[in-house]
Amino acid sequence: MLAQLQAARANDLLGVAFAAQAGNRARYVLYHPGFTRSGVNGHRNPLVRGTIRALAALFARPVAESIRPIVEWIDHPPAGALTAVDRGKPVDRSLRTLDPGDAERLLAYTEDLLGNLRADA
Repeated sequence: MLAQLQAARANDLLGVAFAAQAGNRARYVLYHPGFTRSGVNGHRNPLVRGTIRALAALFARPVAESIRPIVEWIDHPPAGALTAVDRGKPVDRSLRTLDPGDAERLLAYTEDLLGNLRADA
């Protein structure tokens, strides 16, 4: 769970960095649909799997409902370079988790890491 949260944060920061690139016509959407009934049978531990399945039956949204905004964005792309939505509500872009400075640092680190991998290949 912690790895998934950390990866999501990194993805958000790379989205901020991507959207900040001048002249970029592509749109970047950060979307968190909330608890969705997908992959509820994937955990190895039967107790955890059963708990997730029970919670999903009570609280999770159907997949079709969770993907509806994605279909809308495909049909009608957002005007801004970056759109951030959490469970149907716009995300405040001034949140520390979307800090442009952190985004730039992560982008530079990622590009450096990828450059080293290419050099080793």
